[in-house]
Amino acid sequence: MRLHRRSLLAAALPLPAAAASFATRAIRVTVSAAAGASLDILARAIAPGLGQALGQAVVVENQGGAGGLVAMQQVARAAPDGHNLLLTGDSLITIGAMQAEAGYDARTSFAPVTLAVRAAQLLVTHPGTGINTVAEYVAHVRRNPGRLNMGLPGWGGIAHLVNEMLNRQLGLRVEYIPYRGGAPAALDLMARQVDAIIITLPAVTEQVREGRLVGLAVSTAQRDPALPQVPSLAETVAPGFDVESFQGILAPAGTSPAVVAELHAGIAAALAQPTVRARLTELGYAIVAAPPARFAERIAVLGERFGTVIREAGITPR
Repeated sequence: MRLHRRSLLAAALPLPAAAASFATRAIRVTVSAAAGASLDILARAIAPGLGQALGQAVVVENQGGAGGLVAMQQVARAAPDGHNLLLTGDSLITIGAMQAEAGYDARTSFAPVTLAVRAAQLLVTHPGTGINTVAEYVAHVRRNPGRLNMGLPGWGGIAHLVNEMLNRQLGLRVEYIPYRGGAPAALDLMARQVDAIIITLPAVTEQVREGRLVGLAVSTAQRDPALPQVPSLAETVAPGFDVESFQGILAPAGTSPAVVAELHAGIAAALAQPTVRARLTELGYAIVAAPPARFAERIAVLGERFGTVIREAGITPR
């Protein structure tokens, strides 16, 4: 399964070359999700600023095949010269933990560049279901075990893990319908092809605000400022529940620390631009712009946590 969409986002800008920059040609950012997904939104928000910082065009390529695995394998094999980057999220960890032969290792196949943003996962349904609160959702699933069709943006991804953690805590059972990304899952929810999804909040913020979808609860301990009317799972049906997803940029392992540092500086500068910050914050991203060492620590910690959930839930590739 392959999905390509390329966009030249910086070629039309006057891009003065940075002094002694490593960049000698266009920078390719491979996004491990389909166009329109939250990862794609982030990539296209930061690409112009990164291009301006490096003095080169930035090309965004969507590669959502096999839940993002194709993108990760592709960048892991790329030349470690700074011109090929991976923009991904928690699936970097979950796919590697789920597949013994993933073709990459989250901790050794990449050089972390920037932990860009954090975001809540959002349990959301369609107004036509008549489910308006998370308590009503839980009651509905308990009355109809295994009958609610839950769309998954990716099998074994962060939404799948949040579902499993919630279902195990509350004793729920749903029917999973896997998709190749958040965008097609959200489209099918709006078309009433599935009953609910859990998805990275910025992917559906506007649909919830407009009333086209109903936000039931966020996965983080606190409510999200982008949708303050939506409660958290922790304050309603699942005390102590707290899962936060991340999105970040990585280079192939072996990329020199100097190149990584220059890339991080360019990405951080792009995220600091007022228009970019305002847009991403409005959608529900929490901007982090953390450096490589902190990103590496995050990958290690979540590798342990998510690996445990995957093993206990018996999630295997399909």
